[in-house]
Amino acid sequence: MAVYIANVGVNASHTARSPLLPDGRFRLLPIPECLKWRPPMLRLRDLPELAEHAPESLARVPVHLDPDFRSAVPTYGDNCRRAARAFALRKAQRGDRIVFLARLHPRGAPPAFYLVGELAIDAILADVTSEPGPGWWDANAHVRRARATGEWDSFWVFRGGPGSGFYPAARPFRREEVESLFSEPWLWRENRSELQTIGSYTRTIRRLPGSE
Repeated sequence: MAVYIANVGVNASHTARSPLLPDGRFRLLPIPECLKWRPPMLRLRDLPELAEHAPESLARVPVHLDPDFRSAVPTYGDNCRRAARAFALRKAQRGDRIVFLARLHPRGAPPAFYLVGELAIDAILADVTSEPGPGWWDANAHVRRARATGEWDSFWVFRGGPGSGFYPAARPFRREEVESLFSEPWLWRENRSELQTIGSYTRTIRRLPGSE
């Protein structure tokens, strides 16, 4: 079984913040879409459990809810064919896992990275270049966007099986965890924070060494 780590949710460049609650629970705020809202895309206002943690000005902004553990079928999508950050997922197979990393903001403390959930791959819809018709992928953010715009850009969608979902509590992902998981050394420069270094290395989806 191969394990991949994917960085998801809003980051330092966005005005919304994903909050980490005192008991370890969290809310993962999705990134905004860079286009005007059209159905069947989602707006933040369509996700009230998330909208309450974002500025009111973002309520009507279309968002990219990915991974989607809210719908009946859990999914995650990415542009594995044309986006360099997702190339590793082209080798993913049924039975592999995608573990999600997110930048969370504890109240009264600096932000940090945490592992927030995982998707156990049960099926893959690869290289989608045209309308696939109805199916388990219907609620995925890439499918919603393509149906709204007519642009089918070779994205992939992964369906989650048993064991998929958010963790009950966020799990810290610090230098200590990085050095226990990755065999190749990361460069921890003195002029960069731990948060910046982890963010830089995880912009690209990574397969954990030793996972097969």
